[in-house]
Amino acid sequence: MKRARRLVPAASIAALAALAPPAYASAPGWSTPHTASSFRVGTYAALPNGQGVQIFGNGAVQTMTAQLRAIKSDATQGSAVGVNAGAPGFDLPRLSVNANGRLVAAWMLDTQEPGPIGIAATLGARSSLPKTATVLPSDGQNVSDIATDIDAAGNGVVAWMQSPLTAGPTTVKAATLRSGQAPQVATIATRSDATLGNLAVGMDSSGRPTVTWSVNPAGGTQLLIGVSRGDGTGAFAAAFEEQLGSAAITTLQTFVLGNGGMLAFWAEGTSPSGPLHVKTSQAAPGAGFTGVSALTDGQARGTPQFAVNASGRAALLFPLSSSGGTTLKVQLRTTAGNWGTPRVVGPTGRVVTSADVAVDAKGRVVALWDDGSVSSKAATRVLAARSSSSTNPLSSYNQVSQRSGDKRCKAPSLFLSTSGDGLGSWQCSTSSSGTSFAPRLARLTKPS
Repeated sequence: MKRARRLVPAASIAALAALAPPAYASAPGWSTPHTASSFRVGTYAALPNGQGVQIFGNGAVQTMTAQLRAIKSDATQGSAVGVNAGAPGFDLPRLSVNANGRLVAAWMLDTQEPGPIGIAATLGARSSLPKTATVLPSDGQNVSDIATDIDAAGNGVVAWMQSPLTAGPTTVKAATLRSGQAPQVATIATRSDATLGNLAVGMDSSGRPTVTWSVNPAGGTQLLIGVSRGDGTGAFAAAFEEQLGSAAITTLQTFVLGNGGMLAFWAEGTSPSGPLHVKTSQAAPGAGFTGVSALTDGQARGTPQFAVNASGRAALLFPLSSSGGTTLKVQLRTTAGNWGTPRVVGPTGRVVTSADVAVDAKGRVVALWDDGSVSSKAATRVLAARSSSSTNPLSSYNQVSQRSGDKRCKAPSLFLSTSGDGLGSWQCSTSSSGTSFAPRLARLTKPS
């Protein structure tokens, strides 16, 4: 989930403080971050009560393997557990957890050596982290994208794309993982003469998965979406394609709602320079997508962020150029499908290099981003905003507490559980020049 960062010449802390607009009090709900262990590749997932799970890898790419660790309720780390897939390689990790702490994880077996790139997956629990993984069948081809999800009962689904080492069609597959059983693998679609990407999988409240992906036919800019719905037994219906747009896109994200419906978001244009036109479409349960709505009118620059909960409450967080810098705006959707007016969140005309947004089960929205003055040319602090209810907009923002020795902080990622508890990870430097950075991890406590 991955972003490149840009370092710049140093500025004194006093100068930075003078240039930064006030961020009011310390961000409500956020703890002072802990120093986390460094990792080369990895991600987190959040559970209720502030707990979580991390999957990560360290070392040389030729020998790197997956590791898991539990995150405690105060955002401190448990011991790392190695996961044996029977072969080295670790890249593009995906991790999903449910509210009971059950997890599914998958990753590419990529050692950056000649030969096919495989895929491994594991199913387990935060309280008893798995130590082995299964290599899923990729037919000697290269795996290029992975997506995961898990239902309330602890059954996981792993979807992936694979294609031949030389030219050939792209195949979409999915494996259903159940405790104590061999993975049930289904071939969902095979497509020639097109570029496939933006793979996603989500489950409805009955544990029925839907897999989606973007399709760009060769020689054109037409945007199609591929869809295949599962019945929860491991079987999937025949895939179908629908046209969403006719312009080149930079991203497509699809979310499955609790009732089996879907929301799709995509951005048309050139990233990061823009202008980007963010659009959305909705599919009813068991039906195709109908209607397209434009959300940003070409204002967006950079990378928009999307979040949706199971009831259809949604948030769009997007940057736009302003006063020589960047201003963030947020636009919220009600569960009835009505979009509000875009609102500014945070200070205007700033350096923003990374932003994230999430929605909990009650419809409360959380945003997290880095911030710095245009004159400093770098992000130096992490800001946060959150709504206290499903009808409360993101209006005020606050600075997340930094450790006493941290001089520059940047590149936040947000991991929110359905309860509203969550985790935030970012990078901080104890040097005013920002010559080296180390990971930080903080807990977000849900509103009372």
